[in-house]
Amino acid sequence: MVALELMLPEQFNEWLQLSVKEYAESKTKAGNVAAEKAQEDSAREFKELLPDGLNTADSYIFNATDEESNHIVGTLWIKIRSEQQDVFIYGIRMSEDFRGKGFGKQTLQALEAFIKERGFPPKISLHVFGDNEIALNLYRSVGFEATNIRMSKVISE
Repeated sequence: MVALELMLPEQFNEWLQLSVKEYAESKTKAGNVAAEKAQEDSAREFKELLPDGLNTADSYIFNATDEESNHIVGTLWIKIRSEQQDVFIYGIRMSEDFRGKGFGKQTLQALEAFIKERGFPPKISLHVFGDNEIALNLYRSVGFEATNIRMSKVISE
């Protein structure tokens, strides 16, 4: 099973840099923003969402740790959104060596337990880029359902 452990301050900067980079790449790949602007936009969004880093109110950034081996298998970033009455997943990432081994599903199950223990709103929401089939399959496998779908088509000449 996976345990959720709050990320340590000394781990935060490395996580932040990787997260900003990956989010910028995903936004560019999805056609949301040009590559030369993506990094800047991504960094700005992270700064707005985490103005106080790990100490940002209602935000939790976890290491997902395999209890058997004690290895960190991934990370999870959530925010408790009182107005929307949900817990929003801003980021979930499994380390490459641990993908496809059930740790993503276990991380989401650990999140459900965390939410119940703390009495947080019982609804989990997230955004996933449409081309991320692996993530889409994971979310569907644990009961997530699409609530909005945006589609685009590039018209070729």
